[in-house]
Amino acid sequence: MSKKHFSWLLLLTLMAAGLVLLVPGKTGKESIIEETRILPELAAQVNDIEWVQIISAGDVSVATLRRAEEGWIVEEAGGYRADWDRIRQLLSALSQAEIIEAKTSNPEYYQRLSVEDVSSATAGGLKIEFSADSGLPALIVGKTANSRNGQYVRLDDSAASALLDRVVEVSGNRSDWLDKTVIDIADAEVVEVTINHPDGDAVTISKISADDENFDLQDIPEGREVRTEWTVNAPANALAALSFEDVVPDSRLDWSGPVRFKLLTADGLHIEVELTAITGEDEVEQSDEHWMRLTAGLYTTALNSGDGQAATAPETAKRAEIINARVAGWAYRIPKYKFDSMVKRMEDLLQPPET
Repeated sequence: MSKKHFSWLLLLTLMAAGLVLLVPGKTGKESIIEETRILPELAAQVNDIEWVQIISAGDVSVATLRRAEEGWIVEEAGGYRADWDRIRQLLSALSQAEIIEAKTSNPEYYQRLSVEDVSSATAGGLKIEFSADSGLPALIVGKTANSRNGQYVRLDDSAASALLDRVVEVSGNRSDWLDKTVIDIADAEVVEVTINHPDGDAVTISKISADDENFDLQDIPEGREVRTEWTVNAPANALAALSFEDVVPDSRLDWSGPVRFKLLTADGLHIEVELTAITGEDEVEQSDEHWMRLTAGLYTTALNSGDGQAATAPETAKRAEIINARVAGWAYRIPKYKFDSMVKRMEDLLQPPET
């Protein structure tokens, strides 16, 4: 082979090698990221996960989260619907979480990071467990790092612990996994509220139009005056952004002799609420729990259609249906201030009588 021909071959070889180097491929950084995912198999099946369990110290099941036909539920709460946003954020964080630093493999030091086995009654971390058919290992989530961003974790089937590049938001409080929204009716929608106590005491506040600024207290005793406009208006705001503190099937509570709170809106929505207080005692003091259950319906307005039937917008009927699907069969423990606004008596809304 001539020197000239050899030179051309060498030049072509170098050019080909250069082209290979220019072709995009998996970089070293990308390879490392894949290799350091704490749960590398989760990303591919994150949308198919149907069961997750959160376990705390002493192997106590905080929340068993399961995908049902109507959405995610919490089994320990009688199958009440779960907070899907919280579950979604947890699965998303776990599917992307990366190890940024290896930590101890010595069980004697696990407690410092709160990654010891949760079978211990004093365990500081929480275990996240997936269904067996997912093939995913359980993960123990420990403390957040003090001097840097991240959180300590350990795979349940591994001795090695690690520091993640993010904080995984996982709660050891069962109620945090529940969808706590009960109902939301702004006072601007309300045209009438009635409160009836078992002893016959009754309160009615109403508006002629939803556009009116204030409610009028009905049946004011002769010689008495209302305390303030704000006091009279307050019950109409009782169902605005209402969330609960706890939830149980309503059959577990005694509903004999409840206070009855009824609310009407301008578009024909009718909400009926039953309220009861349960007195309990703890080690420090007597405490009350405040419970309610409710149903939604439609009421007849003064405006009738041509066939003589009450004219109610289809949207209102659908709204009542959605509310009932959410609340039927459940009793909700609610904040005291919300409870108090729904059990007002006539005397609560009036100025003290003159001597």
